[in-house]
Amino acid sequence: MTFWSEIKQRRITQIVITYLVGGWIVLGVFDQVVDREVLPPVAYQVALTLYLVGIAAALIIGWYHGEKGAQEATRTEIAMLSVVALVGLGLSALLVRGAIRTVSLEDAINPEDLRRVAVLYLDDVSAQGSMGPVADGITEGLIASLRQVSELAVTSRNGSREVRSLDVAPDSAARILEVGALVDGTVDEVGDELRVSIRLLEGTTGTPLFRESYAWPRDQVAEVGTELATEVAEALRERLGVEIRLREGQAEAPNAAAWLHVARAERFLANAQSAAAAGDLNGVLEGFASAESELDSAIEVAPDWTEPFILRAQVEYEQFILAQSADELIAMMQESVDWTDRALEIDAASAGALEWRGTAAYRRWLTQAEPEADLTPLLNQATADLEQAITLDQSRASVRSTLSHLYMTTGDVTDGIIQAQRAYEQDAFLAAADGVLWRLYTGSYDRGDHSSASEWCEEGHERFPTSFRFVLCQQWLMTMPEAEPDIDRAWEIHEEGMAVLVERPEFFEAQSRLLVAAPIGRAGLPDSAQAVFESAQVSADVDPDRELWATEAALRSVLGDTEGALRLLERYMLSQQGGVVDDHWWWDNLRGEPEFQRLRDAG
Repeated sequence: MTFWSEIKQRRITQIVITYLVGGWIVLGVFDQVVDREVLPPVAYQVALTLYLVGIAAALIIGWYHGEKGAQEATRTEIAMLSVVALVGLGLSALLVRGAIRTVSLEDAINPEDLRRVAVLYLDDVSAQGSMGPVADGITEGLIASLRQVSELAVTSRNGSREVRSLDVAPDSAARILEVGALVDGTVDEVGDELRVSIRLLEGTTGTPLFRESYAWPRDQVAEVGTELATEVAEALRERLGVEIRLREGQAEAPNAAAWLHVARAERFLANAQSAAAAGDLNGVLEGFASAESELDSAIEVAPDWTEPFILRAQVEYEQFILAQSADELIAMMQESVDWTDRALEIDAASAGALEWRGTAAYRRWLTQAEPEADLTPLLNQATADLEQAITLDQSRASVRSTLSHLYMTTGDVTDGIIQAQRAYEQDAFLAAADGVLWRLYTGSYDRGDHSSASEWCEEGHERFPTSFRFVLCQQWLMTMPEAEPDIDRAWEIHEEGMAVLVERPEFFEAQSRLLVAAPIGRAGLPDSAQAVFESAQVSADVDPDRELWATEAALRSVLGDTEGALRLLERYMLSQQGGVVDDHWWWDNLRGEPEFQRLRDAG
């Protein structure tokens, strides 16, 4: 008898088919029960595993018991069925164990942590690698939409860009950004469709909380960011058990072509900024020119959309780094203002347009290259525009950063500190974060607030360890009355600063040595402090404005050397043909001296 004839006689086919059909019906029941959350998802996974393993059992039973009449179970059959049963039970146990571990991890997740979210830049996985600008644009649209959700604290795109450049794993990105939830994903192009895959991950463990894939027609690319934000917000709502609503944000792109032009312009502008940081002039010029071209195209196809006008104003503003003269810079700032005015004609309440108009006016005022009669209106316009922009959109950390600089430059230190602190709280990865931290430090130091000054100096040094000024601030802290006079540490900081010093090395080395003299003098070693002061003297070629005379005068005042402080202060004021002695705590030891009052009056 042939093998196939024996199979037919044993009715294996009928037995196996009956098993498959019956098992499939049972699986369908499990699927419905799990879908209604009567049983956990692992129940269906176990049922499917046992069903698949059971096919082998059906084949064995069909072979040994498929003939007519009664058949006894042989040892071989029992052994084979035992192996199949052990495999099925073992796989089921692994599934259950994994499910228990996942549940334990999810139970350990603090829902409040999930309110802190970062969106990582989506990866371009298209065959030609041509979807990069689209992936970036979708990412930034998703970030912008989620940042409108009041219940969430969403990291800005500056933070996402920072971790993108580091190329780290998701859990490392979560630690760097200090968030509890991450969104990542991919973008692909299949025919005329965009395929976007999204994951929502718990930051610490990487446990997937949500994953889904979507497809959109290519011409609907402008809506992708908002629709994805809705999906992610809904997933977070389910996890948090709170209502999360997307507020209506800025006007969306009116068509896909305009959206894509703006997305490309954003990338070219970012390329120009990176090239500037690297000292690549050709890269800067190419990036700005390409961004302008894309934005001009966007305006052609969407003349009533404010976004390309606002971004065009930013591009004009950013080119101040190329200015060869004050007149050239002023012309660039006026061009930036002209673009913002066109945006404001479309939407008079555009916070973005007001931000860049105010920022350009302030940059122009800072040049101090125009008649006094023109400077005051510029400062007033800058202040009014920036304050109106932050009133319209409280989330604009970049506006707060600029306002903090404006306030502190014009003497309003308290409001400057408030705006700087809010800017840093809203966006610690702001492009100007180092400047914000420096203003927080200097504002606190100038007010004599040792605790806050120490906090911001330490934060700045941790964030920007190769920045000379965040090394220098540690030396300035040692001049404050609350600081312990640690001489060894003062020299260590001096050496650390010299290792990262780039610009004006002779000047800043001399300034650093002057600052070392402060803790030496405060430690009760006046002769040693005097020797260090003398070693830090430089010529007018190194210090043409004689800033170091003013620095040494302040330090001698702090150390109680009133005679030396007054002598240097007078020399400094004579070199400047006047000057102003401000109301700094440095001069507390001089306030009772008639000579100090005379110098103040003369200034």
